[in-house]
Amino acid sequence: MYQKNCYTCHRASFSSAEYGGWLCPTCGEDLSAQKAFDALIMERINMPHRLNKKGNVYNFIKKRT
Repeated sequence: MYQKNCYTCHRASFSSAEYGGWLCPTCGEDLSAQKAFDALIMERINMPHRLNKKGNVYNFIKKRT
């Protein structure tokens, strides 16, 4: 699964295809020219933990505060 972020409405858009036409489902902005990210390992800012990829296994690692 791939993710692109819309710079107009600041919402995430998800798709199973990395290439091709890609429109934001919220505002209709064309996201085709943006780089697609892997939605599983993309780090989120306001989360109490992050995903680290080790081989083919995803592990939750708590951040030290």
